[in-house]
Amino acid sequence: IKAAAATGIRNYITGISFFSEALGAATELAIRDGAAGTVLWRTKIGLAGVINGTSIVFPSPLQGTAATLLEVITLTASVTGAVYFNCTGFAAP
Repeated sequence: IKAAAATGIRNYITGISFFSEALGAATELAIRDGAAGTVLWRTKIGLAGVINGTSIVFPSPLQGTAATLLEVITLTASVTGAVYFNCTGFAAP
């Protein structure tokens, strides 16, 4: 979701929104610090999906490691249906 920032600069996530169609298999949606890195946040999406969507504001932003990308991933295949994700944030030392 965000490429690695310059040396000494971290990526921060202040809020997210996501929704999904009905899925063929339950999955977990996660935000990770680095490619295949530490999970910063995760939630489970059931077969019914998240039709009306969900928005979350983090009172304390999720903080990535300096000069490291942030990624969003579904941890298991949803088989059918799609998951949609958006986020807001900033980069700073």
